[in-house]
Amino acid sequence: MSTLISYAQNFEDIILWRALSRVEGGRYLDIGAQSPDVDSVSRLFYEHGWRGTHVEPTPQYADLLRQRRPEELVLQMAVGETTGILRFFEIVGTGLSTGDESIAEEHRTSGFKVNELRVPLVTLDTVLEQVGPGPVHWLKIDVEGAEKQVVDGWVHSETRPWVLVIESTRPLTAEQTHHQWEPAVLAKGYTFAYFDGLNRFYVSNAHPELLSALAIPPNVFDEFSLSSSSMFCAQVNVAYQQLEQHGQREVAEVRAQEGILREGLESQVLAAHAEREQLEARFKLAEEEAKRIEAEHAGVIKGMVQAHRQAISDFQHVVSVEALSLRAELSTKTEEAEAGRQAAHRWWLAHEALLRDLQQIQSSRSWQITRPLRALRRRLPSAALARTKRALRPLAVRVLRTVLATPGLKRVLKPLISRVPFLYKRLHALAAHEALFDKAQSNRAALQGREHDRTTLHMDKRAREVFADLKRARKEGGVA
Repeated sequence: MSTLISYAQNFEDIILWRALSRVEGGRYLDIGAQSPDVDSVSRLFYEHGWRGTHVEPTPQYADLLRQRRPEELVLQMAVGETTGILRFFEIVGTGLSTGDESIAEEHRTSGFKVNELRVPLVTLDTVLEQVGPGPVHWLKIDVEGAEKQVVDGWVHSETRPWVLVIESTRPLTAEQTHHQWEPAVLAKGYTFAYFDGLNRFYVSNAHPELLSALAIPPNVFDEFSLSSSSMFCAQVNVAYQQLEQHGQREVAEVRAQEGILREGLESQVLAAHAEREQLEARFKLAEEEAKRIEAEHAGVIKGMVQAHRQAISDFQHVVSVEALSLRAELSTKTEEAEAGRQAAHRWWLAHEALLRDLQQIQSSRSWQITRPLRALRRRLPSAALARTKRALRPLAVRVLRTVLATPGLKRVLKPLISRVPFLYKRLHALAAHEALFDKAQSNRAALQGREHDRTTLHMDKRAREVFADLKRARKEGGVA
């Protein structure tokens, strides 16, 4: 801050600032600090970036200092010649609290409220040790008559603040009391610099350059302003209070008029509010209806989409199943066609073979020889043909029996007859039916034809029964 505002009771802060303003970020020690704002010597320095330590035994002001100066050290204790517990007298609502019982009684007699407390008591040596290393640029002692005890407790510490400010009058009087403690201060290496009517200023012999700055009282050249809490602004504060009271009356009148207007406006506002609520209710209903319709529409669209997807899925499934069925049917038909083609090919081959056989038969000599017989057979009635067969059968049997019994004749006739397969088969079947092969066993070796292949013999039921009896009899007789 560039503007100087004095918050101290007797302009102590302006005098100190004149001497120490060239110090950047200085430190201070305020014993008996009281309020952080009203009659405060340290506030001007705090606003200009300085930081320090406050000693204040009164709980009210100690708490207020911690709130307003959170980054500074606040020691809630009293300072005296020795350490221990001090009977401390709080003069409520003032900066007159003291450890001197006689002074406290004077204040009580004057009408002040006095509370007795028990507070820790330490020496100035202990406080200076708490401050820590580094210079202390000013030390203020304002303990309402106990200044001598504070100075007497400064024995061992080598710390020497640059400037001392010590209250040197009896509380609420102009009676000076510095003769009680000044010799001890001078003995510690300090020189008296200035008396402002309330406090005495001393400069350390290590900083004699500060003496000239402390030689004169605050003046117009210090270019400072007063805080609103200063006692020198009492008349201004009274006028301000009167003006404020007048303003409050006017404000009350305005507020009364405002109340009347407000009542009318409130009725209008209530009506407008009721109309707005109706409109909001209708809008809400319309909005809910729109949401419901939108939800129904969305549901319908969703159902249609799902139905469409299901229809597509079902159609794809049907197409897939039908395609599989058609593929299977096509495969079956293809296989059947292939099988039919192969069967047709086989029948065609059989047909070709039959045609060849037929051609061979028709071109054979036996076919030519038997042509008259076939012609005769076609011309004879079936009954006459049957009677002829029955008449010729005994003759044929006798001829076969003779041939089979005559090996030489069999060898001559068999090749000739085998050239006519039809005739050969009929004669062979007739011989088998009449069991002519069994009767001619002695000549069996001479017959070298298919008649000995029993698996290909053409026998009727009676012949098969006879043949089975013969086989059984041979087994029972032990004939291999």
